[in-house]
Amino acid sequence: MVNKTNMMDNDKNSGALNGADRARFEEGLVETRYTEQGEPWYVIRDGLNVEEYAVLAKSVLETEKDIAHDFKGKVISESGDSEAFFDYKSGWFLEGLAGGEIE
Repeated sequence: MVNKTNMMDNDKNSGALNGADRARFEEGLVETRYTEQGEPWYVIRDGLNVEEYAVLAKSVLETEKDIAHDFKGKVISESGDSEAFFDYKSGWFLEGLAGGEIE
């Protein structure tokens, strides 16, 4: 059973991903593919909820903070029957402002 409250909290906390959600994401992940711009999108096992995995994917990316620009990400089922999108916000520029690095 999916803990939707936890996933909503992840979204509000900009990437505060707990270990159980990270493990669930990894278990359902079949493959990570990349666009020509180097932006990841995810293929998950059939039967899993692509909407829930889109929230998890966004949280994983926001936790890792490896990508410095905003983009629209995608999660798709292995068969290609369903897909969901998420908006990734890097936060890098805002972190620089908050830390006084940018004037």
